[in-house]
Amino acid sequence: MAKNKKIRIALAQIAPKLGVVDDNLEKHLEYIERAKKEKADMIVFPELSLTGYSLKDAVYDVALQVDDPKLKPLYEASYDIAVIFGMVELTRNFEAKNTNLFLEKGKMIARHRKVYLPTYGVFEEKRYFTPGNRFRAFDSKLGRFGMLICEDMWHPSSTMILAQDGALAIFVSSAGLLRGVQASGKPDNIVAWENLNRASAHNFTSYFIYVNRVGSEDGLMFWGGSEIIDPHGKEVVKAPYMEECLVCADIDWLKIKHARIHTTLLSDERLDIVVEELQRIIQESKQY
Repeated sequence: MAKNKKIRIALAQIAPKLGVVDDNLEKHLEYIERAKKEKADMIVFPELSLTGYSLKDAVYDVALQVDDPKLKPLYEASYDIAVIFGMVELTRNFEAKNTNLFLEKGKMIARHRKVYLPTYGVFEEKRYFTPGNRFRAFDSKLGRFGMLICEDMWHPSSTMILAQDGALAIFVSSAGLLRGVQASGKPDNIVAWENLNRASAHNFTSYFIYVNRVGSEDGLMFWGGSEIIDPHGKEVVKAPYMEECLVCADIDWLKIKHARIHTTLLSDERLDIVVEELQRIIQESKQY
């Protein structure tokens, strides 16, 4: 459990400019200053917050290595407040990755490269990005966390791995699109995301911090609605739809203690059976 019983988290629901890294960097620094005035311990930005989403062939024009001097202001800002942001990472092998960095006290504490790259409907990420290959929880001065990027969240194994690896809170950065409308008027995918966030928090008795972007790009609309869900599946704070904003809220580690005492799903998981059965499925699939 973290040293402090509570930490204050700022959700930066922004509309990045497509491909304009310098302007987006300035917006990051502006929101970081606002979060500091709100006494936040951490600020979380959406998926690809430094570049915008619909980059296509411009991916390599905005790709940066994690030690690029252009990122220095964000590293420096993290001395006062932990920062999670999204970027196109240029690897040492010159691959482009959809990546989140966790910065704290001037250092990169953790990095998550998006594993599941949607390539269906309007999505075509596999054409431009190389997938990541792992899910790992990590320790910071504020607690033990995990990071996911958008589509990663739709694969329950991703969340299970992070929770079993000790993550108390899971940060999900997203570029969620408006798609489909129900009779109630709320688009289908908003309903689906909100149900997923609540069910995952309850099932894995962990905090879920979901940060979605807003704005439009290339005919695509992003809906916002960022939120924090507690380990009982209850809403802690909710950002409005369709507008830029900064919202802050405290998360209380004691709620995880209470949730995990009363609901032992996480500790009851039979990982040995899971591993054995998955190995069996993999072996059997090779026979076809």
